[in-house]
Amino acid sequence: MHTRHRRKKSNSDNKHDNLPSTTDDPTDDTNSNNDIDDNNNFYKQMGISEENLPTHIQREIYKERQRKKKEIMISMKTPMYDNIYMLDQHGEVLCTISQKKANWYIRKKIGKWSTLVKKDKDIINSKNCKEEGEEVKCIQLLFEHNRTNKKGSSEEVYLTSAKQNICVACGSDGYHIRHYIVPYSYRSLLSKEYKSHMSHDIVILCPNCHVECERFSKRRMKDMENDLRIKLGPEYNVSPVIEDSYLANVRSCAIALAKWQDKMPQEKVDRYDSVVREYLASICTNEEEKSEILNTKKELNKAQLQAACGVKYRVKNPNYIPGANIVVQSLQQDDKAIEQFILDWRNHFLDTVQPRFMPNGWRVDNPVACGTRSDWDEDDAKLGAKSWFGNTAFL
Repeated sequence: MHTRHRRKKSNSDNKHDNLPSTTDDPTDDTNSNNDIDDNNNFYKQMGISEENLPTHIQREIYKERQRKKKEIMISMKTPMYDNIYMLDQHGEVLCTISQKKANWYIRKKIGKWSTLVKKDKDIINSKNCKEEGEEVKCIQLLFEHNRTNKKGSSEEVYLTSAKQNICVACGSDGYHIRHYIVPYSYRSLLSKEYKSHMSHDIVILCPNCHVECERFSKRRMKDMENDLRIKLGPEYNVSPVIEDSYLANVRSCAIALAKWQDKMPQEKVDRYDSVVREYLASICTNEEEKSEILNTKKELNKAQLQAACGVKYRVKNPNYIPGANIVVQSLQQDDKAIEQFILDWRNHFLDTVQPRFMPNGWRVDNPVACGTRSDWDEDDAKLGAKSWFGNTAFL
């Protein structure tokens, strides 16, 4: 029978000793650590304390705890939807807008504050109206508005419905993150009509659902970009950085001398020391200092080793084209190709996240550009389009 011997912990093993224990009493929001505590209870039930867990599990627990602490910083500080109703000159609801936009209409003197009383489920469920028959604060335009959305279409339902400030995936009403269904790196490169006044592809996710969604999105983005690089040729398949092998060797030698000089053979120490001295002398402009650096009888000081450790051996490759640019360029400003590109991302979002709380009237084939009109009719549901009415998805 073999006996397993535990090796003596070295200084390098102590990097996780300062990780906070599950028994610590955090001073921040205790609810943010509930999921972590639940995971740790599994180990506690097995009689294993956190300090006795493998270091890789301790590291994951620590990273998750740090991520939870940052939820407040990365989350939206104000609700995404203010649900201020905008009326035309005849008192009909055009859409819902933000408080900031409503103030802009008032400041420009092209709108006025008004009230609306309507027995409408969406309005009653909005934050501005809790009971049937209650007046809703809204803004009324002082000019004739050219209505572009078709009466009774899903597009109109989406624009005129009050939207809930909850995660569209799980319904959480805690911390929220603004999520772009079409990844922001792609969306930012599209022409203005696909971005301006187009909130259809911006939804709310909680931090946990956002992390999961981003994992799928990043994977799809990577596959798309790699396929295009291979298809377009070797000039598109280059490294984003250029590495200087000489400077990389200097940095490696300096780090080895700074950390493990006492444990290295003298022959290797001398070789590494020579490499570092030659580099430091090459960048030195003072002849007296240069002679001191090349004097092997005098050891390199800490500042000199740190300068060599911090040498930048990687520079941006001027021939590298970011993956987002390649993907958007491949669309060639073709409206049909861009439309299909956006629709594919909408379908990808539904397939991976499987949201249950999308805004009423949200629809995969709603317009992708500002000012366009959808050709929706009542028979569209039979064609297999995915829509949301009353927070219920139907095919």
